Amino acid sequence: MSDTVTVRGFIATAPTQKFLPGGQIPVTNFRIASTPRWFDTTSGSWKEGNTNWYTVNAFRALAHNSARSLHVGQPVLVTGRLQVKQFERADGSAGTSIEIDASSIGHDLNFGLANFTRVTDRRPEIDDTDRKFNEQVQADDQTGLTEARANDEASVSLTS
Repeated sequence: MSDTVTVRGFIATAPTQKFLPGGQIPVTNFRIASTPRWFDTTSGSWKEGNTNWYTVNAFRALAHNSARSLHVGQPVLVTGRLQVKQFERADGSAGTSIEIDASSIGHDLNFGLANFTRVTDRRPEIDDTDRKFNEQVQADDQTGLTEARANDEASVSLTS
């Protein structure tokens, strides 16, 4: 099944960003909980239904922007393709996973205010966290190269 849906809920897990195999396409995943609420006029109180849980997958620029904009507990609206998947757990029991491949994600402004910053080139921008990570990776690479050269020179001098 692959239908387009819009779900209103609250972010339940911290968004995590990874890259698809090949390292070129970012993907961000998080879970949302959606619980219907209504006012029961006979009792004069609010009632809640069963909570539905969804795994949200965002790709490319949406993945990058979502990972930096969304936090646990925030109310969101997610639009995308719904996928219901059957699987078997380690104990042999059957399970169902409901995922949304998001095409749009936004904060639900019924619950608060949001600020918007346009990304003009639609490519992920490197912020200070990314820059520090990249510098650390480059430093580790340089250290590895220096150690490899030292090991090569040591093995050459031993064989000479």
